[in-house]
Amino acid sequence: MKTVVFFGSARKNGNTKDLLNSFLTNLEGSVEIIDAYRSEISPCIDCRYCWKKRGCSIDDKMQKIYPLIDKADNIVFATPVYFGNIPGPLKNIIDRCQVYWASTLRDDKFEKGSKKGIMFLCGGAPSFENQFTATEMVLEGLFGDLGAFTAGKVYVPNTDEVPVKENFRAKDKAGEIAKNLRR
Repeated sequence: MKTVVFFGSARKNGNTKDLLNSFLTNLEGSVEIIDAYRSEISPCIDCRYCWKKRGCSIDDKMQKIYPLIDKADNIVFATPVYFGNIPGPLKNIIDRCQVYWASTLRDDKFEKGSKKGIMFLCGGAPSFENQFTATEMVLEGLFGDLGAFTAGKVYVPNTDEVPVKENFRAKDKAGEIAKNLRR
């Protein structure tokens, strides 16, 4: 089983990492972690190169990420949520996945349900209605373009008051998702 993790936190060892670690500890197979803040991925420039060819015109580290996505069984996004959405460096990576959206134009789309998508979202603010909705919508849309279905999600609000390391329920749920992937 191959898993690609997109880590969207500026803090290497914060709440998002604690939640992700609970998942990784219980996961089998190979894992590649893409740290968005340290990946130097340029934003999409909407040149539409990918509309005609499977690939991207921008020659940066994203070129090494595409094959990881292609071969992955599981695609994981672990990120804090800022102002209701994904931090900029991770959004750059997501936007560069336009290659997969454009597969509908090229007629080389992934088979639906060929991958599993997992979301781990942390928010510092106390829980409020629709706190994670915008991020979930972005990731659900991306999962669809990747041929993935959502196999698990853990949303943790109020991490400014109750850090993930003290939130055993959230950590246990992340671990259970990893165990369920084995089946």
